[in-house]
Amino acid sequence: MTLALFCGACQSQESDPQITRRAQLQMGTLVEISVHHPDKALAQSAIGQAFDEISRIENLMSGHKPDSEVSRLNKNAGGEFIDVSPDLLKVINAGIHWGAHSKGVLDVALGPVVQLWNFDGAVSAPPSTEKLEEALTRTGFQNIEINEGKIRLTQPGMALELGSIAKGYAVDQAVKVLREHGVQNGLVNAGGDLRAFGTKDGKHPWVVGIQHPRKPQEILATLPIRDGAIATSGDYQRYFMKDGVRYHHILDPETGLPARGVRSFSVTASSAMEADALATAAFVMGIEKGMDFLKSTPGVGALAVDDAGKQYRLNFPEP
Repeated sequence: MTLALFCGACQSQESDPQITRRAQLQMGTLVEISVHHPDKALAQSAIGQAFDEISRIENLMSGHKPDSEVSRLNKNAGGEFIDVSPDLLKVINAGIHWGAHSKGVLDVALGPVVQLWNFDGAVSAPPSTEKLEEALTRTGFQNIEINEGKIRLTQPGMALELGSIAKGYAVDQAVKVLREHGVQNGLVNAGGDLRAFGTKDGKHPWVVGIQHPRKPQEILATLPIRDGAIATSGDYQRYFMKDGVRYHHILDPETGLPARGVRSFSVTASSAMEADALATAAFVMGIEKGMDFLKSTPGVGALAVDDAGKQYRLNFPEP
């Protein structure tokens, strides 16, 4: 599961009268949409449609919404095939692709383990080894079957958890809607899953800042971005401390425990969904294996921080 925090734009945009910006809570995070367009009415309408699209995706893919397609699949685990929307089919296919590409490090069927940790609740202690081992027997993207647009989870008690890619997909869809409504320059930031297109003023790229993983008021790095996406997996947004140990929400599918050795992993890619998936996988792999994994994926860049605070870069601007 990927979660990150960026400053929406490190260079002030409020002085530009052609910038229209709106923010609201969706998908459990603050979503900010900024567009550069001379027609304020058109900009506001396009932003509203983009937020509606994000809401639509959330209603399909959130495991917290009892009527979502994901919840329906989870309740039916071990049962028959179920018809799903083209959107969910696309996201699950992407999850299976990245699961295979990462050799299982990214697992969109890690739901039983994620539910056990319950980072969205009042968790204050890690689950027992016995409970983790049992939950792990009900995971594995390999146990998702697809047949002519229908999906089934083969084992009873399985559960999809699409947090590592669905938010990125929602960002990509919001960008698509903005463009369809005549916006050529914009930025969508869903709690750090961010995609920018065009420019912020007709000539200069958008500039985003990556939050320091231990100093929330500081910017670790800035990145000019014109047409592309960036996502960060970090141990600093959803976590608790127990006996001096940080337990965060980015779990290793092999052990069911929080991945160790990394504080944050930011990845640039052509789409937010791809950046989202790659950042999660690289974080779980660790610095060395994560960087090697990303080197095998064309067109991506990365900025990582290990648990000692040392920075590592791949096709990423130097400070």
